[in-house]
Amino acid sequence: MAFSIGIKKHIARWQEAGLIDEVTADLLRKDVEKTRTSFGLGGILAVLGAVLLGAAIISLVAANWEILPRLVRVVMIILLLWGGYVGGAWRASLGDIRFSEALYLIAAITFGAGIALIGQMYHLSGEATDAALLWAAGAMIAALFLRSAILVATSVAIVAIYLFMAIDGGNDAQTYAWLLPVLLVISAGLVWYTKAEVARHFIVLVLIAYVFALFDEFDDDWILWLAGITGGALFLADALATTALQRLTGWSKAIGAYGFLMLLLVLNYFQFDRYDSEVSDQVIIGFGILACAIAGLVLSGYRNLAVRWMSYSIFSLEVLYLAFKTIGTLIGTASFFLSAGVLVLLLAAFVVRMERRLQKKIAQAEGAA
Repeated sequence: MAFSIGIKKHIARWQEAGLIDEVTADLLRKDVEKTRTSFGLGGILAVLGAVLLGAAIISLVAANWEILPRLVRVVMIILLLWGGYVGGAWRASLGDIRFSEALYLIAAITFGAGIALIGQMYHLSGEATDAALLWAAGAMIAALFLRSAILVATSVAIVAIYLFMAIDGGNDAQTYAWLLPVLLVISAGLVWYTKAEVARHFIVLVLIAYVFALFDEFDDDWILWLAGITGGALFLADALATTALQRLTGWSKAIGAYGFLMLLLVLNYFQFDRYDSEVSDQVIIGFGILACAIAGLVLSGYRNLAVRWMSYSIFSLEVLYLAFKTIGTLIGTASFFLSAGVLVLLLAAFVVRMERRLQKKIAQAEGAA
């Protein structure tokens, strides 16, 4: 909503400046209204309310669980499930996306709570990870039949819960090592089927956590090196073959940004953890990180805002860190602060100059288009 208001202000300013006529301005405003997402503040509040209501229901039932007869307990859970899913489907049939998604979310939360409460009631044995898998499977099946984007995002969040349970519980890594990629592939299929944009970001974040979980489990550097190389390749694919990648995936900029993030995370891990005792190795890796930041700005910064600000951030922090690691240990406190101040001002000048160049490249790209 705020984004569309900002666009409308620009349209009005362009019209006043004589850059566009009244007909074009009206067409642009109609296009903004037509393409504006319906999931604004109202949708966010509806989802937040659904989460809070689900938590309240779970707390209320759990607090009075022993008082209720067993049959009443089971019927209560079933009614909450059907009320959420059927009520959500009814609201969706009326075009009410916000509250249908909120009801779906309540049902998904109730299903997870029901697994735990019924298991406790009948003293069913099993691992917490098994319950998480059953919960994820239920959310995925519901997402498939109801074609719900929020249920896809919820199922991916439950997959993340499963991963952290498996790590924390010390489960056999052989299980989640192959099972989690399968779950994420299924989730990706649901994303394609339901057009769940937000869930795609969840999948990538879970995948990044999975890479570091595997590395922590097996303590093998090749896992991170492979992840870093893959991330760099995805970044280059977005930077050098944007049109082809966009046509293939419809998600070119995000793929490039997440690939760049993966590469930076791997390099930072080696700098601060694997080689934390060797200053020379840290400095060498630090220069590699600076090179990646500059490459990010040059190759993709003018069109990919996420890569641009990651590059600025990592470049600035890395310069300050290297200065502290090398110069800071050789000079006094006052001299260090003086040097740090000068460095920050130089970094500011670098960012300003780079922004001017990137704005020129943006203007050239828009002119060519």
